[in-house]
Amino acid sequence: MRRVLHPLTWIAALCIGASCHAAEPEARPATVGALIDAQAMGAIRRDPELRTALGISGDGIDLSGQLTDVSLPRRDVLRKEIQGYLDTLQQWDRSQLAGQDRWSYDLAAWFYARQIELMRVDWAPAWLPVGASTYAVDQLFSVPVSLPQFMENQHAVRDEASAKAYISRLHAIATKLDQVRANFDLQARNGVLPPQVGLEGAAAQIRSLIQPAPQDSSFVNAFRRKLAQIAGLSAERRAALVDQAIAAVRADTNPGYARLLARLDEVIATKPGSRGLWAVPEGDAYYNAALHWYTSTDLDADEIHRIGVAEVARIEKAMDALLRKQGLRDGTVGERMAALTKDPRFQYADSDAGRAELIADVRRTLVALEPHIPTYFGRVPPQPLDVRAVPKASQATAPGAYYIPPAMDGSRPGTYFINLADMQVNTRWSLPTLTYHEGSPGHHFQISIGQTLTDLPVLRRSLNPSAFTEGWALYAEQLAAEMGLYRDDPWGDLGRLRAELFRSVRLVVDTGLHRKRWTPERAVDYMHGKLGMPMVEVRTEINRYLVQPGQACSYKIGHLKMVELRERARKQLGDRFDIRAYHDLILGNGALPLAVVEAAVDDWIATQERVPAR
Repeated sequence: MRRVLHPLTWIAALCIGASCHAAEPEARPATVGALIDAQAMGAIRRDPELRTALGISGDGIDLSGQLTDVSLPRRDVLRKEIQGYLDTLQQWDRSQLAGQDRWSYDLAAWFYARQIELMRVDWAPAWLPVGASTYAVDQLFSVPVSLPQFMENQHAVRDEASAKAYISRLHAIATKLDQVRANFDLQARNGVLPPQVGLEGAAAQIRSLIQPAPQDSSFVNAFRRKLAQIAGLSAERRAALVDQAIAAVRADTNPGYARLLARLDEVIATKPGSRGLWAVPEGDAYYNAALHWYTSTDLDADEIHRIGVAEVARIEKAMDALLRKQGLRDGTVGERMAALTKDPRFQYADSDAGRAELIADVRRTLVALEPHIPTYFGRVPPQPLDVRAVPKASQATAPGAYYIPPAMDGSRPGTYFINLADMQVNTRWSLPTLTYHEGSPGHHFQISIGQTLTDLPVLRRSLNPSAFTEGWALYAEQLAAEMGLYRDDPWGDLGRLRAELFRSVRLVVDTGLHRKRWTPERAVDYMHGKLGMPMVEVRTEINRYLVQPGQACSYKIGHLKMVELRERARKQLGDRFDIRAYHDLILGNGALPLAVVEAAVDDWIATQERVPAR
């Protein structure tokens, strides 16, 4: 089961994650939406990396040669400022708000309160938890491993000025990494160390990053590629700029990474082990807060664990029945699925022809979906959806599949990328479900429609609560089955159930690791036994959950809530219930916390009940 990353979610999270940097508006805005916009837009103007990620320039502010401050003094500033935002918001009388203002208020209040809760522990680092790492260093999303991607993928070099800004940032990396090291030491003084797998993973990436000579650094190679795209820049000037970049890497970038690596190696040598949050001071409180943030509910770890165990049993039963119908009766569900993963009947050829056949099958799957859309949706994305293989140059570091949203100006369609480096993981029985999740009616519908909601505050259009975004995509997988798209494809339906089982297993192992004191080995054995995934993939998953507590619970909790609300509406409205109207309501409000979604659905039900039956 491939790890799937949705870049928009992280960019949007970064956008709102800096919202506490904005100054308070000088005068009370006319509407609560205007207040929320003022708080968010102030951040976008003032945060260097955020401005670059969003492509903002030409407003008289130039921070393009700087990196975002994560020094320890920022910790208290963040706490005070975000509390100030919540206090200012709560000066509005929520009972007097109507229409979308209610949901905007609720979203902002939820967002600020959850961030405050996550920052309450003594060892919280000097950045907002939204879209960032729990630990100062990890192998996935921490600053040290994210900076190279930021410099290559986000910092555009269009002219000599932006080239010089790139070089300035190479110098600034040293200071930022020293700030990260200070956060690492703060957490260590509080008895909080990242799991050993996170330390080792980050250290390995840093060691690989600084091993080449400065002239062969990935930072310099990326800079060369960027300079090559600038028309009119002389070869002599290009060479001089490259020399400056090399000097910056030699003087600051690599030494900054080396200092951090030395600190990590010191800790790794002590063999700290890999344990969940239960093993760190205030770990239970932090995990509760993480679950509140990622699931956008008040469910506690024990409740989520029980839900996961029950869902695993339910889905295993359904899969066993389907496997038996196909003549596969021997072994556990996990053992039979492991065999199916290797079954040549379901493999695409590891060749250019096999890859072309796979992409063609994805497109046929989307074409077969189209006749069903009008029955289930009134609102559809105006932007088209393209399907592409991940470029070969990016396959080694790219996730298994991901969705890139369309350009706001319509110049680029929404794009579903699938990684075809390892053809064995792209089975014929798993491909349809992946397509419905990443493409239509999953992420493409939810994110692209969200772009069109221009009347909503920027927070409503850019923050993507994980339980909503991933819950909708998992709901879309189920909806495809309800449309009858697997009626003649039992193997594809089996793939859908296995994908749902995977998300249910996550509930069990995440809460097991962080609350029930499971060892990573126990979590690996459980996941492998239930799903039949290759052990290397299982270990990668468990290592992810160790450093990103709570996030893995968002998918299934969001899915269950969307189904629950739909069935509540169906029961209460009877003949008045319209599945298209339900979906238009969910997607037409933008991504919201589940409690706010529930309030919006209940409000919609009450409105529909007042409409005379036809």
